[in-house]
Amino acid sequence: MTLKAWVIGAGGLVGSAVARSPGLDVFAAAPVPWGTAEAADVLGAELDRFADWTGDDEWGIVWAAGAGVMLTSQESLDLELELFDSFCASLAANLPTGRGGFYLVSSAGGVYAGSSQPPFGPATPPRPLNAYGRMKLAQEQRAVDTVASLLPVTIGRLSNAYGPGQDLFKQQGLITQLGLSALLGRPATIFAPLPTLRDYIYVDDAARFVVADLHRMTGARLGATRRVVSSGRAASIAELISIVEQVTGRTFPVMHRLAGGPYFLDLRLRTSDQVGVAGQATLLETGVALVYDDLVRQLADGRLAALV
Repeated sequence: MTLKAWVIGAGGLVGSAVARSPGLDVFAAAPVPWGTAEAADVLGAELDRFADWTGDDEWGIVWAAGAGVMLTSQESLDLELELFDSFCASLAANLPTGRGGFYLVSSAGGVYAGSSQPPFGPATPPRPLNAYGRMKLAQEQRAVDTVASLLPVTIGRLSNAYGPGQDLFKQQGLITQLGLSALLGRPATIFAPLPTLRDYIYVDDAARFVVADLHRMTGARLGATRRVVSSGRAASIAELISIVEQVTGRTFPVMHRLAGGPYFLDLRLRTSDQVGVAGQATLLETGVALVYDDLVRQLADGRLAALV
């Protein structure tokens, strides 16, 4: 069954993977002028158009937008939260008439950074350690408080998503950055201890989780469901460097520059069980190869000229 869907943030890594997934008829939304005072008005107007477009059909909205990362300033994160709050209020006031649901892409690394007793799952009490994590948790609460009494809401706490097409200038994406170091023969700068354990999920796998929940919510009861979206395989930074070198056949120098702590060394995750979705994760080695092959193509096409 095809579901009418609006993917907010379809230009990003996760949003674009959701938008190209099978089983969705994706709404052709106008571009949102992120970071401007007009963004809220554009989102509100597009919500009106989306409601008209869906009619009485089944629908889903995915919020996968956000420029914030671990090092983003508090001021920028506050503006991001304010925009999300505004959209939730608009959605509560102007729900499409058919059955539908709202999916919020959140961050497992952000909300579980200070949690104890890994592996972490939906029942683990969240304990963010920085402004980014606190903002993601606040977004979750806004969605619950504003929307969950009116339609089903799913909060997907994603592990470290990676894949071809990641923003090369954003301060995240360790696999992509390591691939660039291998390709260009430049040092890789690591800002966390090498034993640090993280879960890395290939972005198309993450998108399958999201799409499965969009379809599930059309028949779900009101309220919020929290999920952990992960590959189920934790890898240390040291192991990840080794995998990249093995896959690419290239070695590169590593500069270890610890940023200000605290450091959360063990972020193993317990993947939420979704029939037909969980247990089908792309092997990390396969995903690394796909990322590297894409970087090679970008270099050949001249798209990496600014980085060379």
